[in-house]
Amino acid sequence: MSRESETLTETIAVASRPEAGIEKKRFSLLLWMADRGVIVFTVLLILAAVIFIDGFATLPNLTDVFYRAAPIGIVAVGMTFVVISANYLDLSVVAQVATSAVIFIGISNEFGVFAAVAVASLVAMLYGIVNGLAVGFFKANAVIVTLSTTFIGLGILRWLSGGSIFFGPEDGPIRAFGQARFGPIPLSALVLLLVTIILWFVLTRTTFGFAVRAYGSNKSATRLAGVNTTAVVVGAFVITALSAMVAGFVLAAFSNTAVSSMSDGYEFRALAAIIIGGTSVFGGKGSVLRTLLGVIFVSVLTNILVLSGIGFGFQQMAIGALIVLAVSVDALARRAAKK
Repeated sequence: MSRESETLTETIAVASRPEAGIEKKRFSLLLWMADRGVIVFTVLLILAAVIFIDGFATLPNLTDVFYRAAPIGIVAVGMTFVVISANYLDLSVVAQVATSAVIFIGISNEFGVFAAVAVASLVAMLYGIVNGLAVGFFKANAVIVTLSTTFIGLGILRWLSGGSIFFGPEDGPIRAFGQARFGPIPLSALVLLLVTIILWFVLTRTTFGFAVRAYGSNKSATRLAGVNTTAVVVGAFVITALSAMVAGFVLAAFSNTAVSSMSDGYEFRALAAIIIGGTSVFGGKGSVLRTLLGVIFVSVLTNILVLSGIGFGFQQMAIGALIVLAVSVDALARRAAKK
């Protein structure tokens, strides 16, 4: 049955029940909030910040917002694939970002940037394949698997690096990238935009992207249709790991330093952006473009809290509350759709 037929059937079923009009309106509002609300809320938040928050609309502050949004945003648009595939999230992005940052600084200091890129790419592929096979082939729980690889990865990183802080040369290419701008726009923000466009194309214009969405919607049906579901899950985790690798480079370039603890909290900030952007934690539905809007929303909100003198603990509480709200709206919309 086509999607149009399914939608028509659902509409007829809803319309035939008592108080169907009221329920339909409620469902439409919930569906709009889950799918499109981030657009309006982001615009309103930015307008409120420009009007009421001193210092927000200054060029140095906006540049700082873009700088800080870039690495988290790159992680988020990549991890959108894992969430759409109904595997909740990839907690190991914390270890992946930190590992990539240390590799980029440490190896480039000794052997050059190209060697660092090659090693970081291999490590990212290893993360993605291990996570993907454990979840896709052995059917292990994604949260448990990626939590385990987080501890393993960070443990190996701290063992090999000794917990040291790595510094890049002041005249090196990584430092040059971190300071580069295209007009007033940081080059890292353009990298975020480029990664988003590439992953949008992969998700919406390729057979693999269709398979990820189909698998997230109905795993059994996708498997019965002859799709190699293990390859789909592995691919989703590999895309996340490669995105985390790029984010590690951007984060290292930001301060020209790298340390194993530099990406703490990235997994939940990325998840907040993904969910606020309308991607369902239940899988099958989502957009990397809306994830980008979610990143902007979270980054602007964090910046507002900082400019208002609100402490880090309250910032964490705000992000947590946003996640709970977004997940609740998504759950209510799905429940209403099934009635």
